[in-house]
This record gives sequence, structure tokens and C-alpha cells, in this order.
Amino acid sequence: MQKLIKKMFTFASVLAAAVILTGCSNMCAQKKKHHHKPAKAQETVVVYQSYETTGDIDRVSAKMYTRSSHGGESKMGYIKFVETDNGLKMSVDLKDLRPGVTYTAKIYQCGSCNNDSMCCDKSPMPLELPKLMVKNAGRLEETFIIRGLTANQLNNAKIYLERDGGYKAAWGTFDRGMM
Repeated sequence: MQKLIKKMFTFASVLAAAVILTGCSNMCAQKKKHHHKPAKAQETVVVYQSYETTGDIDRVSAKMYTRSSHGGESKMGYIKFVETDNGLKMSVDLKDLRPGVTYTAKIYQCGSCNNDSMCCDKSPMPLELPKLMVKNAGRLEETFIIRGLTANQLNNAKIYLERDGGYKAAWGTFDRGMM
């Protein structure tokens, strides 16, 4: 009888150990599965965030418009900014500027608001851009170097050419996609 009890105790111990090991391997497998999902989600977030950074913008341009004498808007050219080793290169290619009149470029930072000027800052950026002027009727093509400004700061901003004490004679929105 003692041998039978000893055999049953040994069998019960082996059976209990097998149950414990089976339970542990199932639990460990489940823990591993759950452990991998958050790691993949974290990796996805990191990759997503890397696409959202805008620090890699090195060029923006604005298609410029003016009011047409026939009503509506008229295209007048481009103002482009490209980062270089010497500073931010401002390239101006405009037509329909009044000869002998000085135009002052002012930039207003905006949020991402689908070109709605209501979400733009009320005051222009505190920087002084070159004055623009054509002597004779025709096209203005000039290039300037601007220091202390980046293309990234201009992305989604609005630019206005003002004349005659603040009249907004031309406007455009900077975008990195129009180069």
C-alpha cells in the first residue's frame, strides 16, 4: 500500500509539474504576443512623427497675384526662397509693378488654415526685406541674400507687397510644393 501511495504521489507531482509548465509556456507566449504589440505601435509613432517634422524644408515659393483692372485677380509671377550656405536666397520674378513705385515685402506667419488670412498673425514678421522697384514698365527679376531667416519659417506664411503707405498691391502664400 505504501508503494501504491508513493507511486500515486509521484504521478500527481509529475502531472502537477506538467500542468504548471504548460500553463507557464502558454502565459509566456501570451505575454510575448502582448509585449510585441506595444513595441510595434511605439515604432510606428516614431516613424509617423519623423514624417511630421518640417525642419527639412529648404525652399518655399509664393505665386504672386494682384488685382486685375478687369476685376478679379491677375498672376504676376513668383517670389522664391532657397536656403544656401550664404543665407536664404530670395529670387523675385514679377511683372505688372508700377514703374518708379517702391514696394515693401511683408510676411505674415499663418497656421495651417487653407489659405484663410483670418488665421494669420495680425503683425508682419519683424524683418526687413529688400525694397522692390522697377524703373520702366516690364518684368522685375532680382536675387537677394537674406540672413537670419529660414525657409521653414516661411512655410504656409503669406507675403504682401505694399505700396503707397500700406496698400496691399500684391499677395501670395508660401508653399514648399511650388518649386
